[in-house]
Amino acid sequence: MYSFSLDQSLVSIYLLSILFLGFYKKSEKNTKNFLFAGRTLSLPSLVATIVCTWYGGILEVGRFTYQNGIATWIIFGLFYYIAALLFAKYIVPKIIQSNISSIPKLFNACYGRLPAIIATFCVILLTNPAPYLKILSTILLFIWNLNTLHSLFLGASISLIYTFTGGFQSVIRTDKIQFIFMFMGFILLITFSYLNFGGLTNLIQNTPDYAFALPGNLNWTFIFAWGFIALITFIDPGFYQRTFAGKSKEIVQKSIKISILFWFFFDFMTISCGIYALAILPSIETSPYLDLANYVLPPFAKSLFIVSLLSIVMSTIDSLTFISGYTMGKDFIKILGYEVTERKKINYTRIGIALTSVLAIILANFFTYAVDIWYVLGSFIVPTLLIPLILALYKVNIQNINLLMVVPLIISIAWYLGIKADFDYIQLPTYLEIIDPMYPGILSSLILFICLKIKQIAFHKNY
Repeated sequence: MYSFSLDQSLVSIYLLSILFLGFYKKSEKNTKNFLFAGRTLSLPSLVATIVCTWYGGILEVGRFTYQNGIATWIIFGLFYYIAALLFAKYIVPKIIQSNISSIPKLFNACYGRLPAIIATFCVILLTNPAPYLKILSTILLFIWNLNTLHSLFLGASISLIYTFTGGFQSVIRTDKIQFIFMFMGFILLITFSYLNFGGLTNLIQNTPDYAFALPGNLNWTFIFAWGFIALITFIDPGFYQRTFAGKSKEIVQKSIKISILFWFFFDFMTISCGIYALAILPSIETSPYLDLANYVLPPFAKSLFIVSLLSIVMSTIDSLTFISGYTMGKDFIKILGYEVTERKKINYTRIGIALTSVLAIILANFFTYAVDIWYVLGSFIVPTLLIPLILALYKVNIQNINLLMVVPLIISIAWYLGIKADFDYIQLPTYLEIIDPMYPGILSSLILFICLKIKQIAFHKNY
């Protein structure tokens, strides 16, 4: 007879509890409730879902800190705090004012069908949970003797089940519980690490020089590229959805500011634990956090920490799965010009959720590190959507919007291929290889916008 270990037992209880919470409410028949929780999200609900959805790549934070030290905080922390503050001040009011529920629908209203279709595919790509499923599979492999495909299927199935039935309400309900677990787990890990190994003095003495130095093992060009990648916050469909779902502009803005404070506290713990792993562990078998937990935590605390990691990753997977699902099943159908009933909107969204889960499982097999995916997608999608989105929200009239979207995308991809791929026909000079694709993409977008605007003004002066 098969017996469960303590880790397996607590994780099983947690997963069953999440399924129950997600399933607790009967299936929604109203699209406003199903997709946006009736647009009545309160401050605590918004803070909980914003905070815990943000950290789906938590194992990558640990790996990155182990390899690069405190420079990780600038890349994954500071830049995003600034971007979120700018989003709260300048973007939130415009989303509320527009009263348009998604980025593809905004593009359709402002620019027409083709730009909206491009934006749709960008959003689907940006919100696919494949890299986070990869991270989840690492945790599940640590707990159970499953192969990679089985662990991917299990992780995708859990979020699929409750988002399929309860919609965004289920996501919010589970995020509240996951918010508590994520902080509890890292409070345990940093506390026991300190008790076992001491404080800052011991860490400095037992870590390589790069751990507490800037730019660490990185270069400043790479670091500042992440400052631009952080602008992905402006086009983050999750932020857009939660803004639209909030009770009011003031509540949304306040919730983002409070969320930043929680991010700072959580980042302090996660970066510190990554440094502790660097100081204590000579090598990594699974991940810095899991290996550190094995080393310093007693059995029950270790099990709780594993649940904490699951909470962090799954809160991101269910949110992204849901957003990608309704982008596929609702927004895309609408953009194509099909008018459907309320019931069909929900059904198409559910089909989109199912397709998203299948696609994520397939794509996850091709991904190695989530951080590389964030970097590449950010380098391509930010130049494509950033300026057109801001122009749409601020109602700036611009012609040839297709050109403004496609050209930066092509330039970013070509630049990336020139750096990464061994193609004789696409080869950048050596001195240009240190420039990340984000820079030429953003620069070309700005230059093209200025040129198009000058041409537009000149045309109107002549006529």
